[in-house]
Amino acid sequence: MPDLVMGIDIGTTAIKVIVLRRLSESRCETLAIRSIPHDLISLHPGWAEEDAEVWEAHLFALLKELSSEFDLSSLKAVGLTGMVPALIMLDKDCRPIRLSIQQNDMRTGEELEYLSGVLEGEGVKIGGGSYFEAVGSHVNSQHIAPRLLWLKKHEREAFDRMRHIAGSYDWAGCLLTGRLHLEENWALESGMYSFSGEWLPEVLREAGIDESVLPPVVRYDEEIGRITAAAAALSGLPEGVPVYAGTADHVASAFCTGARENGDLVLKMGGAGDILVSLDSLVTDSRLFIDYFCSKGCRYVLNGCTASSGSLLKWFAAEFGGDFKELDMEAEKIPAGSEGVVVLPYFLGEKTPIFDPAARGVIYGLTLSHTKAHIYRAIMESVAFAFRHHIDVFRERGISIGRVFITNGGSTSPLWRSIMASVTGYPVAYIKTNPGSCLGAAFIAGIASGLLSEDVVEDFTSSKIFSYPDEAATAAYDRAYAVYRSLYPALKDIFSENKDL
Repeated sequence: MPDLVMGIDIGTTAIKVIVLRRLSESRCETLAIRSIPHDLISLHPGWAEEDAEVWEAHLFALLKELSSEFDLSSLKAVGLTGMVPALIMLDKDCRPIRLSIQQNDMRTGEELEYLSGVLEGEGVKIGGGSYFEAVGSHVNSQHIAPRLLWLKKHEREAFDRMRHIAGSYDWAGCLLTGRLHLEENWALESGMYSFSGEWLPEVLREAGIDESVLPPVVRYDEEIGRITAAAAALSGLPEGVPVYAGTADHVASAFCTGARENGDLVLKMGGAGDILVSLDSLVTDSRLFIDYFCSKGCRYVLNGCTASSGSLLKWFAAEFGGDFKELDMEAEKIPAGSEGVVVLPYFLGEKTPIFDPAARGVIYGLTLSHTKAHIYRAIMESVAFAFRHHIDVFRERGISIGRVFITNGGSTSPLWRSIMASVTGYPVAYIKTNPGSCLGAAFIAGIASGLLSEDVVEDFTSSKIFSYPDEAATAAYDRAYAVYRSLYPALKDIFSENKDL
């Protein structure tokens, strides 16, 4: 029976598992994909939590379902991925103490202000240089230290019981192998770990933790352990199968889309919008995030996230009516630039490149001649403008853009793909059959185990649909983009003054 490889994705909205059948070193095919959704828990404004024990139950249910439906005796490798940096507090037995705190949780305003002053104040040295030089980012809401400070202040009993910390896919690895680890992107995105490969004692001290609570940090392609007898009994998987660390979900998604050369760009159009460029040497920017990549040719991926992307279209469809196909058809009749309607897509505040949680959504330029189709198209254009803003930052850093790929749910819209091409000025390649991050995790495991080569990515994504820039549309978008870029600076003080309204 052909060898099998599995990818497991502990995602923000669901757990997804894919099984690939190896045909050769450079070819494979999908045997099965299964998923189970789970819920975000928001007990207070700005809170974002999930139940790690629900993830556990769903993971073993999926694996049991797959093992009962398919013969998985020839499974040779398992790879992991998931949202990052989720925070799971574990007790001495590696069991969750409380709900996980997700990467988009926004409760730590006071802690962020304090840590920014302590770690990034004038003359402060962290790891021998500035904090930004050490970790590649400024103190921000995704970091782990502000959350730990909040927990220490507000949930002291739980904080004192904590003996280990894990991320989403790191804990999944522990469930399968009995060994706890932290993948290097979780470590880097925690804001407590330096590019030199060391935890920063100055930051740990401010977070109130000892290095002993932090498991070993491993690379994406390291074997973290093997399926235990207990996990085999719960899952139906063969005992002894090696499990590989894998990587963050946005990185895995970019890799399996086809990005693996210096300058390859990925536009990831989920509920939020991620934009990633792969690099063969380190480039950082205070307006962006930096992660380790998982291609042999590129060690880093400079990236950003616009907080609202597909979620904006879902909001519009829910509030103003119509399904996406109908709305796309109506919007397609509207000229590029939406006849003067320009949207700021900051309906959830904004992450990169402005890092402003007080920013708000704006619909500018409305007249009585405009229709809901104008607004819908302008929302699509606004997300493309947000991506172009990031591309401007990449160019300022001297990065030359190569191939451009587009992926995730929003990319299924031909109209949105054409808008992306004309706004950015690049042909964009869409891979219709790409199932997302779980595929990247499977590829990583297959490559790390020696079963597959990186050429398998190119083979799997060989069927591409291209959208090309339209010269007239690009000219219209250039004018609208200038308006877009002028709106936020004009409104920034108003946003700040009214942030509590």
